[in-house]
Amino acid sequence: MWTAGIAWDGSGYEVACIATDGTTAPTARFRADDVPGLVRHLGAVCGAQVLGVVDSTNGLLDGPLRGAGLRVLRADPWDLPARPVAGSVPALTLARRGQAQDPRLVETDTASGTLKGRDADLARAQQLSAPVADALAREGLFLERGPAGLRQVALTFDDGPSAPYTDRVLDVLREYAVPATFFCVGLHAQAAPAVLTRIADEGHCIGNHTWSHPFLPDLTRDEVLFQVDATTRAIAAVTGEAPTLVRPPYGSQTPDALECLAERGLTTVLWDRDTTDWAQPSADTITANALDGIVNGSVVLMHDGGGDRSQTVAALPVIIEALLAADYRLVTVDRMTAG
Repeated sequence: MWTAGIAWDGSGYEVACIATDGTTAPTARFRADDVPGLVRHLGAVCGAQVLGVVDSTNGLLDGPLRGAGLRVLRADPWDLPARPVAGSVPALTLARRGQAQDPRLVETDTASGTLKGRDADLARAQQLSAPVADALAREGLFLERGPAGLRQVALTFDDGPSAPYTDRVLDVLREYAVPATFFCVGLHAQAAPAVLTRIADEGHCIGNHTWSHPFLPDLTRDEVLFQVDATTRAIAAVTGEAPTLVRPPYGSQTPDALECLAERGLTTVLWDRDTTDWAQPSADTITANALDGIVNGSVVLMHDGGGDRSQTVAALPVIIEALLAADYRLVTVDRMTAG
């Protein structure tokens, strides 16, 4: 059996493979938009049975890899050597942890992704961050829901740009002539400039969703700043405009991280309607989760990247039609915050 460690850096992914007998394969590199090529490489080198290992700073690959039939384990930072600010630990380090069957590795699943087993950590960090979040909200720099006095809703999409789903989402939005907000990860934005350009050209808002989708409480201040600054540069290089909105992966936060984001002039945007499409339920479930409890100012969380989003695409027309029939105006989050 083979174990594959998958690391990220500023340009894409590095893959290192080790067999049970210690045999190693040559390290390979892939662009962030070539996950299918990465999967084909693993199949060619390792065969059908391969275990993938990522660390907590990579929240982008577990879904696509599980969708390809791989088991994916997460390594936590306190169990790993120090990592660079602009990357994860080396792929070979991750592969060796998997090959050694390190019991501290956590297997990801569709229900929780790379956050598996860390719900309590997330809740505790949010509780500690609440006073800072409240203070930033009063300054207009933190948002979970828009103004209650305006009958408007914001549709938001995370983790793209990602082929083919971002284009399919854009097709639906164009058909109904409604705008949305796309919180893009830097790795994907850098790798898919044409799709990023289309998002901007068709009148949608682009927000910052960090570079590699990490769990923010695991990061140092310098790492948080790299995650947002590198993503801002990647987006601005294509669109000519730096984003003013940021969405922390998983909604994760710490007091210091929120202050870092505010210092960059970024408004942190969460949500009040979670479709749970990240768990790949049916289109009907996604629709119900989007619409049940919708109110003036609701911010709806959906995804156009991070795995198979065909059910999200299928649900989107139904969601839009229901909101329009209920006389909601669909707006981008930046318009909502301006209101």
